[in-house]
Amino acid sequence: MTEHTTGLTPRITLAMLKGACKEQRAIFRKEWPEGAEVTIENVRRARELDLNLSWGEGWFTVAALKAYREATAQAWVAYIEATAPAWEAREEAIAQAWKAYDEAIATAQKAYDEAIAPALKAYLEAIAPAMKAYYEAIATAWVAAYIASVAEREMQQ
Repeated sequence: MTEHTTGLTPRITLAMLKGACKEQRAIFRKEWPEGAEVTIENVRRARELDLNLSWGEGWFTVAALKAYREATAQAWVAYIEATAPAWEAREEAIAQAWKAYDEAIATAQKAYDEAIAPALKAYLEAIAPAMKAYYEAIATAWVAAYIASVAEREMQQ
C-alpha cells in the first residue's frame, strides 16, 4: 500500500481503509475527515475511539512488523500479569452470581415443570395421530422422490 504523506509526516486516509468495516470507517471519517497524520497522539486517540489498529500491521514491512511485535510483547506480558488478579476476581464474582442464579431459579423451574407436565402430556397424546400421519406422508413422498430421481438419472445416461 502506498504511503500518503504531507511533507515528511506519513498520513492515513479513508481510502486506505478499504477493508475496514463500515463502523470503523465512520469513526475514522468523523475524527479525521482529511486523513490522519501518523503520530503518537493520533494513535492514542484512535485507541480512545476504539479503532482496531491491527489492520495497519498489514502495511508494515517484515522487519518493522518483527520489531513491532518484539516491542509490544513485553507490554502484553506485563498487562496480563497486572490484570490477572482483577480478571480472577471478576471470574469468581461471575461464578458466584451464576451459582446464586441457578439456586434461585431451581425451585421456580421445578414448579414450572410440574405445572406444565399434565398439559404437555395431553398435548403429545392429542397430536400423536396427526404426527404419525405426517411422518408416514414424509416417508412415502421421500421414497417416491428418490425412486423418480434415480429413474430420471438413468434415462439421461
